[in-house]
Amino acid sequence: MLRTSISENEKERLDSLHNLDILDTPPAKRFDLITKTATRLFHVPISTLTVMDAKREWFKSSQGLSMHEEDRAISFCGHTLLSNKIFVISDTKKDTRFVDNPMVTGKPYVRFYAGLPVMSADGDRIGVFCIKDIRPREFSKADEEMLKGLAFWAEAEVNYHNMSFAFKEERRAYKMLKVQMQNFERIDKSREEIKKAMLNVMEDLETARITIETKNAKDEAMLASIGEGLIAVDNKSKIVMVNRAAEEMLGLKAKELINKIITTLYLESEDGNPIPLEKRPSNIALSTGKITNVTYFFVKKDKTRFPLSINVTPITLGGKTIGLIETLRDVSREKEIDLAKSEFVSLASHQLRTPLGIIKWYLEALTHEEYFLKAPQKLLTYLDEIYKNNERLLSLVRDLLSVSRIDQGKVKNDQKLMNPVKVIKEIVAQMAIVARKKHIALHVIVRDKKLPSILIDVFRFREILENLIANAIEYTLDNGSVDIIIKRIGNILEISVRDMGIGISLIDQKKLFTKFFRSEDATEYNPGGSGLGLYVVKSYVESLGGKVKVTSKVGKGSLFIIQLPIFLNR
Repeated sequence: MLRTSISENEKERLDSLHNLDILDTPPAKRFDLITKTATRLFHVPISTLTVMDAKREWFKSSQGLSMHEEDRAISFCGHTLLSNKIFVISDTKKDTRFVDNPMVTGKPYVRFYAGLPVMSADGDRIGVFCIKDIRPREFSKADEEMLKGLAFWAEAEVNYHNMSFAFKEERRAYKMLKVQMQNFERIDKSREEIKKAMLNVMEDLETARITIETKNAKDEAMLASIGEGLIAVDNKSKIVMVNRAAEEMLGLKAKELINKIITTLYLESEDGNPIPLEKRPSNIALSTGKITNVTYFFVKKDKTRFPLSINVTPITLGGKTIGLIETLRDVSREKEIDLAKSEFVSLASHQLRTPLGIIKWYLEALTHEEYFLKAPQKLLTYLDEIYKNNERLLSLVRDLLSVSRIDQGKVKNDQKLMNPVKVIKEIVAQMAIVARKKHIALHVIVRDKKLPSILIDVFRFREILENLIANAIEYTLDNGSVDIIIKRIGNILEISVRDMGIGISLIDQKKLFTKFFRSEDATEYNPGGSGLGLYVVKSYVESLGGKVKVTSKVGKGSLFIIQLPIFLNR
């Protein structure tokens, strides 16, 4: 077992530590908040803010440990204290330095460790902020940045009282200096002119101070009156201003937020997963310099959460981003309205599907009756129009039900082993009747003859292909052709649908997969479309872990490509 070494400046380091008066003090919520945040962010059972005394490591704050101190000689943090970077042990049982460490072989059975030194205000290493896990794990660059932010937070809290004391001493020294100057002026009357000049300067400074304070008061009043939450952040992601609406919205006071790193505010996705650093809006805006708008869920102190719309606008000076303005809006009401609309659409669509299906069945039954073949042409024309419009309504109802399931998060994942070539050929056979009416040839081209059966939700797979092939047939001119090309690229199944249709402009391609969007050309060619099919396609493909893209030229046709991961078993 590798025992910890002692730093070269151990005496100065210990003096700096003892000057902080932090050893053997009672627990404090401000430190516990940091370690609790670490356990939630990294999903680990143990996090500590460790202070390194001469022969022991003492925990100012700990989560997941019952003891308050340990022998420094066997501690992981003792090694971290001497490291110039984040000290990470991915698997203690594979590391010869720690495989026989008592904390590995016995409780708490540490298998993973990551830590970072914590500095005093005068630059000495007085402790370590760390996380521990009972399972081995990898530690990414994003994880390192998150741990650095938490360590910086802990460092600021450790040095807070000493910095406050220094400011008090500075103010006391200033008062003493002022008294000495007054005594000096009484003794040396010959310097009266200097005194007057200094008084004039002080008056000017006081006037300037009052002007600035008046302006600040106006700005603060204006910010306080804004209904939406506002947070100002510097280029180091540190919060520098919070308005009253943001305080009320987040359930936090300004003094709890000022000087904190913005990414320490806990955000999660709709399904409860923490938002990684690279997807945090402030990090995106700082790195790209672009306005960023997202909606995530904010988790309050009492563990309740609400949907939060975050709009981040970079502040630039001389081409460089020097800070951010974040606008916050609670969109709970909008979410409720959207949910109510989705539920109404779902209910209405379910109620419509049954009678429309019955109409279709009766119409198809009529076409097999002998007297139907002898009916007048006018009657046949009317019945054909009824059938086509009923099919259009059924298609719309199907799309509305799919969109409703997507919006409500009720899409089922019923995975089954499926032969993709067989299913695609079945879909093509079903659509051949529609294609023949326009004299359109459908071709299934299989590039890989040994495609395996894959594990996938067959219902969603069929709906994706039915939408793409139906669109290709609809927008291809008579006597054209539609190709469905199937191939395997490594562990990816790629399916392409190529048509000879009217094509899509570059501008329209950017909005093609949004809900209810239809290009002017498509609307003119086919007024009856809903603009939902491609939205369903993209949503389903991405929910299956895949991607969809399109290339097209106006008047030359379009090529839709979907790529799905190949899973052979559960």
